[in-house]
Amino acid sequence: MLYYLLLLWATSVILSFAGYLPYNPVDILLSGVYLGVVCNLANYFLAKIFKARANLESASITALILSLIFGPLALSESLFALTFVGVVCMASKYVLAIKKKHIFNPAALGVFLSAIFINSGASWWGGSIYTLSVVILGGLLVLTKIKRFGLVGSFLLIYFLGKAFLSGNFTINSFLAPPVWFFAFVMLVEPLTSPSTRNKQVIFGAAVALSYVFLPRIIPGYAYGLETALLLGNLLNLALSPSFNLVLTLREKKKVAQDTWDFYFEPMSKFTFTSGQYLEWTLPHKNPDSRGFRRYFTISSSPEEKQVMLTTRVAEKGSSFKSALMNLKVREELVASSPQGDFVLPKDKTIPLAFIAGGIGVTPFRGMVNHLLAKDEKRDIVLLFSNKEEKEIAFKELFEKAKDAGVKTFYINTTKDGHIDEEMIREKISDYQKRTFYISGPQLMVEAIGKMLLKMNVAKIKTDLFPGYAETQ
Repeated sequence: MLYYLLLLWATSVILSFAGYLPYNPVDILLSGVYLGVVCNLANYFLAKIFKARANLESASITALILSLIFGPLALSESLFALTFVGVVCMASKYVLAIKKKHIFNPAALGVFLSAIFINSGASWWGGSIYTLSVVILGGLLVLTKIKRFGLVGSFLLIYFLGKAFLSGNFTINSFLAPPVWFFAFVMLVEPLTSPSTRNKQVIFGAAVALSYVFLPRIIPGYAYGLETALLLGNLLNLALSPSFNLVLTLREKKKVAQDTWDFYFEPMSKFTFTSGQYLEWTLPHKNPDSRGFRRYFTISSSPEEKQVMLTTRVAEKGSSFKSALMNLKVREELVASSPQGDFVLPKDKTIPLAFIAGGIGVTPFRGMVNHLLAKDEKRDIVLLFSNKEEKEIAFKELFEKAKDAGVKTFYINTTKDGHIDEEMIREKISDYQKRTFYISGPQLMVEAIGKMLLKMNVAKIKTDLFPGYAETQ
């Protein structure tokens, strides 16, 4: 998202220099740089006040969004307005928050309050017919990464249908509404103020679209439709998915297999989760790589365990996030989102299950199996656990112990046995068509096995993959 917005901002400067956009390119440059300074400074000092870690990446994204929807204004004439909107956006993350998680999209709230209190609202100038191709192509790349097509799709569908219904016809101009496309790809998908599950994302997108379409009907001449619709959607999200941020303190780290580590965290407040759910973990650190400060990791512990366990594979030349995680000292803190995801055991204990795990993708199954043992509960489960070599197998002792709970585990060594294929599934799981399959691991593996199972007429398949998860979490 950061690179996408930088590209869009730079494209706007170039188009203004070329005369395609009716703005002063110097105003775009200076106001963008000034907003970047204001947002990052405000975020830094607010983080100090509220005793939180400052997130340079998040503040910079908000600044770029503001620079593309606010103005563009001459810096000499707009210092107060730019300062006001930047500070308000950053303050909203800390002040209007529940359990350290902000409620409203910061940019939407900032421009809304700016319009109300200083009569300087958003122009949405960054979404223009000349930048539309960059907005759409870049937006599609972002959606491919974050897997939120349902959210954006439901918003655009309801928006276009609503406009056609209210106007009585549908024209090309209705479709080419650049600010709407910019809004959908950039602001609507903000992860902390929109739902995490697919069904709720569809509802959220549709609700925001309906609000935007009907607001001018309810309040004739209302000029702040997009930002107001998103703020109303944020309130709906709060009702649909009450969420919060967790502060977690590192207590211990332990090596459990080759290049694989358990990190044990103590939550600073009580919370509940279901085995198989995941958290979005945030760990600001110096010199972050292109993937930034955030990662998705399954909670590998079960609710019965006192500490929250994160398990991941750390390569010798891994990501900056994992390097920072490895360098985290005992008693140091990081922040995680509230539990998310529906990759959990079915409530009906009689349903036969098949688990397929690739490498570190075994983490949700570790939590589920430990839960069964803690509750002395039996289920009919077959686990195919795939690794390149035996020394990469994690939690083998636990899975062997789980035989008494009905869990039958097959360890697949891909170097010797090859990858999991149709023949292997038929051999290891003879009644595979009767089972509900759970697949967790690298994205390519999850997609390939999912397609293979569909061809084998497996009716029930649940998959667990995270945005940007290519080989290891």
